[in-house]
Amino acid sequence: MAMTSFQQMRSILIAEKETAMQLLSLLEGERDALTKSDSAMIDASTAKKQPLVVKLEKLGRQREMVLASEGFSSGKEGLEAFIENQTGQNATGLTNIVSSLKIIAKACKTHNQINGGIVNVNRQHLQRAMNLLRGRESHPTSYGPGGEYSSQVVRQPLLGRV
Repeated sequence: MAMTSFQQMRSILIAEKETAMQLLSLLEGERDALTKSDSAMIDASTAKKQPLVVKLEKLGRQREMVLASEGFSSGKEGLEAFIENQTGQNATGLTNIVSSLKIIAKACKTHNQINGGIVNVNRQHLQRAMNLLRGRESHPTSYGPGGEYSSQVVRQPLLGRV
């Protein structure tokens, strides 16, 4: 027996919600790994994240295909129109799933931005350390022998003097 468009949409939205929840859990674990600088955990998280993102993209395309097959436009407007076209109980069920999915997606976005910020700060610290070791400190950080503010205090790479 073939699934109705409602059943297909419901199945797709539930799969999107479950996948987004898995991604959120991974992003939360990734934050912990980033703050602890646990490279093995970061690598594992990255490897697990990519298939989830690919799955979400695939589910999004399937959702768009169901909308198109029923004559609705793609995107948010089409989904809203599709839901409005359902019977009361079915519309309520889909609305609840979509609402949960939006909350989870927003949390994923927030966690991803925070994790990106942590990566950026760590990258900046590493770049400063590398510049210092190479003798290329780019920000004035010290006074020279005559008391002037200088960014050229370390002219020879630190590694070369050791």
